[in-house]
Amino acid sequence: MENIPQPPSSVENDLPGEVVSDILIRLPAKPLSQFRTVSKSFNTLISHPSFIKSHLHHSTSTHDDETLMLIHSLFCFNSTNPVTTHHSQSPHISNSGSIRLPRSFNLPPRYNRASVIGSVNGLVCFLLTTGVGFVTPVIHIWNPSLSAVMTVAPYAVVGDGVLDLHYGFGFDLVNDDYKVVNFARMFRPPGFLTAGDCVFQDWMKVEVYSMKKGSWGVISDRFPSSVTCVFDDAKVSITGSDGRDGRVHWLCCGGIRTKQIIVAFDLGVEKFSQLSLPDSVGKWRNGRANVLGLLGGKICVMGYDENGDFEVWVMSEYGVSESWVKDYAFSQFGGGIFPIGFTLNNEFVFQDDNKCLVLYDQKAAKVKSFNVTVSGWESTERFMIVPYVDSLVWIAPAN
Repeated sequence: MENIPQPPSSVENDLPGEVVSDILIRLPAKPLSQFRTVSKSFNTLISHPSFIKSHLHHSTSTHDDETLMLIHSLFCFNSTNPVTTHHSQSPHISNSGSIRLPRSFNLPPRYNRASVIGSVNGLVCFLLTTGVGFVTPVIHIWNPSLSAVMTVAPYAVVGDGVLDLHYGFGFDLVNDDYKVVNFARMFRPPGFLTAGDCVFQDWMKVEVYSMKKGSWGVISDRFPSSVTCVFDDAKVSITGSDGRDGRVHWLCCGGIRTKQIIVAFDLGVEKFSQLSLPDSVGKWRNGRANVLGLLGGKICVMGYDENGDFEVWVMSEYGVSESWVKDYAFSQFGGGIFPIGFTLNNEFVFQDDNKCLVLYDQKAAKVKSFNVTVSGWESTERFMIVPYVDSLVWIAPAN
């Protein structure tokens, strides 16, 4: 609790300042944000970066019954709320009213489809599109705990024919900033295609949005030219720990269509690097998807091996290819499951043989159903699982 301002004197007379701060840290973010209006002293205390970090640490270290947000890809707020919450201990029970975007949020005309770019420290970065033709997507950053949402300024590197857009979102620990990464490529004109050519041109300049600055900037580094395909549903962001200063990771195909790699972007130095995958799950197989995630703070991959067995591998030492270790094998399930992701409690989320969304607790060897049937991952009826982290984190742009 070092360097945290003392609470108001009227409270301090009854309780020591550190005791008051310790009590407040245990409260949810929403009432704490309302307490800021009580007095200048309370506002100073609750708004202090050290208090916000301590509150976040408490939220992320006490999540035995984790709350998961199930976000529907058809983001139409005028009819039904697309966000339901589920507790990891009983995911079959859903609540459709506990988390919603603020009433002041206006859905842009025709923008009714959403995808989550990423989430970190309680902030959710999502993308709105029309789903019809090419219209520049709109990016938003949202803190569900504070019911706060901001629209990210439009990025600059966009041209006619850009159809292959990709994004990432994470925390830059070095500069204490939250950043959005954007990279894209355009279709190659048909008249310039020759036998064996890729239908896409080279990757364009990479842009990075700083939440602290409130603006985009073009960086010198480029997305690896050898990458031919990026799987947006299989990315993950790491803050600190093995990810050191904060990195975003994408699962990609490089060179040979069937060879998969991980492309990492360091948010601190704004440079790309590449990581190899275990040989058994390092190949792309039609209908057999892999997905990246975190287990115990270490990057991992969940997917099928060449024999059709479903496995989870963990990179025990970040950046060292030889450190991949098989953590788990799903021998009790058939070959029809589809990996989705991981929870903060190191549980696995996937779609089972009956296209139902399920949560698997490896410690208890128990399967828990969300009672949600997925129409199919090739359809528009998509769901995204996002861990809910109670958080006071918010960075207002400098301007």
